[in-house]
Amino acid sequence: METTTKEPGKLAKNMGLLGIGLCALCCALPLIGIVGGAGILATVALYAERIAIVLLIISVASFAIWQYKKKQAPPVCSMDCDCKEGAELSSNSDLKKN
Repeated sequence: METTTKEPGKLAKNMGLLGIGLCALCCALPLIGIVGGAGILATVALYAERIAIVLLIISVASFAIWQYKKKQAPPVCSMDCDCKEGAELSSNSDLKKN
């Protein structure tokens, strides 16, 4: 088994090329990250816009239903029940309790 290479400078040349490649990759990673991040952000924004439109439609419909039901609801009485029929009866029954 032979442990030496046939060309003595081949190992140094391969290590040098490997070092240059790793250095280039190290310098390129921030640029790759920026481009990849911008692409991902654009994709998320596209879907978020669609989701926001759906949520806006749902909220407008819910508000319209709430307003409709609010107008259909009977009037709310104050604490002394002046708006109910027979308010005199309830005020007389309050006097009897005291």
